[in-house]
Amino acid sequence: MSEANVKRAEIFRFWLIRVIWALCCVTLIGVLVGAGLFLRISKLSGWGNNGENKGQTRVYSKEQIEKFISSVLIVVQNKPLGENSSYADMLFIASFNAFEQSLSIVAFAPETIVDVDGYGQILLGEAYTYGGPNLLLETINNNFGLALNEYACTDTYSLAAMIDLLGGIRVELSQDEANYINKALNNNLSAGSATLSGTQSMVHALDNISGQVPMGSPKRSISLVRSAISNMRKTATKEAMIPLLSLVFSKINSNLNIATLRDWGYEILKAEEIEYRSIILPHEDIWKTVDAKSKGITTDIFRSGEMLRQTLYGIQGAEATLG
Repeated sequence: MSEANVKRAEIFRFWLIRVIWALCCVTLIGVLVGAGLFLRISKLSGWGNNGENKGQTRVYSKEQIEKFISSVLIVVQNKPLGENSSYADMLFIASFNAFEQSLSIVAFAPETIVDVDGYGQILLGEAYTYGGPNLLLETINNNFGLALNEYACTDTYSLAAMIDLLGGIRVELSQDEANYINKALNNNLSAGSATLSGTQSMVHALDNISGQVPMGSPKRSISLVRSAISNMRKTATKEAMIPLLSLVFSKINSNLNIATLRDWGYEILKAEEIEYRSIILPHEDIWKTVDAKSKGITTDIFRSGEMLRQTLYGIQGAEATLG
């Protein structure tokens, strides 16, 4: 090889090495920048924290709540759907977090005294009587710092029929609770584990006096909801869900799209694992009965709102209201 060719080869090798080093540097910088961006996005969006924050409550932004969390107000009224002047016997907020695969249930005491626009201070259940689900939604949002939009309403008769279609609900009864059902329905239940029919479940859920348990009705109703979901998750098949969904859709009044409601329910039932959280409002530490005749319950609305937002979204404080 001539001296000129050797020199050209050395020059070529010199520049080739520099190009390779440059490409390596660019690649390294790209990886570092990409990793930094990924971590930043993960931190902002809540991705990738499954192991690190186990046991801790994740705090969601308003945008993340709208993206990941679906919440609906559920009302069970005391008269068949379509009848006027119905009272809300049972009130729940059901909130499903698709990212965390968690379900939060809030049970309200309908006797809670709240400020209702145009009516002053009345019972929460009466807001439904006077203005239906729209006034009830507005009242809950205004008093507890939420921004709920969706509702689903049914009645005790329809809910009992749904429970019967599921084969009943398994519960643990105290002797007082068994006696309450026996007296109301002329049954002969005993303390211990029992599978309640739809009618028995409704009587049990509305039992507000057995054992002198404070907030007895919402405590029992939220326990029934949890048992029902657990039973359905264990036994539900697509074939079994078809008649139930048909009954549900024919026996509810809702502003939710039926397909959305169906998909939401099916996602809850078929999730591999689901975390369950619940709270009863007013909380037993901050309520008292103020009038034996009206059975009205007063509470610290501010603290109740904080507890509610913490349960649903991991949000605390007045500045975190979603309205």
